[in-house]
Amino acid sequence: MKDDLIFDDILKDKAKNEILYLPDDLELKIKDSLDALPARKNVNSRFLRNVSMLAAITLISTTCLSAAFPAYARSLPVVGSVFQFLSDKNLIDRDYVKYSSDLNLSKTSNGVTVTINSISYDGLELGIAYTVESKNELNNSPHIFEKDFKINGEKVSFSSGGTGSFINKNTYVGIENFSTSRDYLPAALRNTILGGNVTLPDNFLMDLDIKELFQGVNGDWNFKFKVSTNKVSNNITKVPTSINLSELQPNLTVNQLVLTPLNTALRTSSDALTSNDSPIDYFAFDDKGRVIGFKGNTGVGNKTKEINKNCMEYIFNNVYEDTKAITFIPAVPSKEFQNTLSNSNWNFDVVSKSTPLNLKEITTLSEGKLGDYKVSKIENTKDSTLVYYQCSNLIAAMGPYDLIIEDAAHKKYSLEKEVVKDLGNNQFVAKIDYLPEDTTYTLKATDLEKEYTLREDLKFTINIK
Repeated sequence: MKDDLIFDDILKDKAKNEILYLPDDLELKIKDSLDALPARKNVNSRFLRNVSMLAAITLISTTCLSAAFPAYARSLPVVGSVFQFLSDKNLIDRDYVKYSSDLNLSKTSNGVTVTINSISYDGLELGIAYTVESKNELNNSPHIFEKDFKINGEKVSFSSGGTGSFINKNTYVGIENFSTSRDYLPAALRNTILGGNVTLPDNFLMDLDIKELFQGVNGDWNFKFKVSTNKVSNNITKVPTSINLSELQPNLTVNQLVLTPLNTALRTSSDALTSNDSPIDYFAFDDKGRVIGFKGNTGVGNKTKEINKNCMEYIFNNVYEDTKAITFIPAVPSKEFQNTLSNSNWNFDVVSKSTPLNLKEITTLSEGKLGDYKVSKIENTKDSTLVYYQCSNLIAAMGPYDLIIEDAAHKKYSLEKEVVKDLGNNQFVAKIDYLPEDTTYTLKATDLEKEYTLREDLKFTINIK
C-alpha cells in the first residue's frame, strides 16, 4: 500500500544516525533494522522485513505495519468503539471488542487531540485503540511513533505495529499492538532490551508518553492508565512442545504454543542467526482445515561469551472454539527470491502472475501446487464493484489479500484487507471502486511459488484439546 511504502522511506531517514549493533532500546533497534528495507516496487512480502533484520544479526523483529489508507471521507458517523469500527472493516478480529476495556482519555497538544479509546491485554500483546483529530489535514496515517513507556514507574520498551483508517481528512482511528511478552526469553537476552528485566504482572499501571505521530506530528500527549488480564486470564493455555527443526536453522526448536482469546503464539529458539541463515515463516491451519491467520513476529538474538541464542515469537489470530489441533507449515525464501535480493541492491520487482479478467464468467489464476484464486462473480453497483472470489489449498493462508485488478490504462485496484470481507470457508468479497465495462482488465498476484519454498516435509501438528 502507498502509505506503507512512504512509511518505510521515512523510517530509513530517521534511522540514518542510529548505531546498528546492540543498543539497549528495542525501539531504536527496530528503526535500525528497518533502515535496510528496500525501495521496492510491486512487492507484498513478509520475508522482506525478516531478511533485512537478519542483516542485523543481533535482533530480529517484524513490526507488521500494515497502514490502511483509503479515500478520505466516506460519510461515516462519529466512531463509538474504535475496536468495533476496525473489526467491521476487517482490520482486526471481532474478539477485540469483547475483551477490551474503555478508557476514553484525551490530550491535546499543538492543535492535535489524541484519545486513547480502549485497550486490550492478554499477556502477549497490549492493543491500544486510539483516535487522532487535527485542526489541519492529516496527510499520512498518524501511527504512534516516538513514545516512552513505564510499567509501575519503570521504563521499558516494546516493539509494535498498527493499522487504522481515516474517518475524514482530519480524523483517524487506529490500533497499535505492542508486543509485551518477555517470559520466553532467557535472562541474558532480556538484559539486552531496555527494561527487559522488568516483570510484567497481570495487573499494572502504565505511563504512555507520546512525543511524535507519524509523519512529523510532534507534541506531548501523556497518559496514565491501568492494564489487566482479568478479562482473559481464565482462558489462557500454554502447551509445552519440543519439536526439532534444526534442518531450517541451527538448533531450531519449537518450545511452546500459547493460546489466548485474542492471539495464538508460537515460540521458538535457535542459535544466534547470521546473514547466511534464512528467515522463516509459518502458515497455520486447524484440524478442520481453517486458516489461523498470521499477524506478525518479534524476537531477540545475541551471540557473546555468555549466550548464543535467538528467540522468536510468532503471533497468529486466536483459534476457533472447536479447534482441537493446529498444523504449522514452515516456509523459507526460495533460492530464486534470495538471489534476487542479493543481486538487486533491494531495488527490484517481485515477479507476478496474471491472467485476463472475465467480468461475466469465472476467472482462475493458478499458483501451481499452492492453490488457485478463483473470481466467481463481479457485480457492479451504482458507485462501486463487488468482486467475489475464493482461495484454494494454501493460498487462503499465504495471500488472501494480495490480488490486484489492473485496467487497460494500468490503473490498479487492490483487493487489500480493508476492502475485503471474509465470508468463511476461504471465500471473500471485495468492495472496490466502480469497474467500467467498456475496457479490459487483468487479474494479478505475486508469484508465490517463486517467492516461497514450503517445507511440508517439516510440518508439525500441536494438539490443544
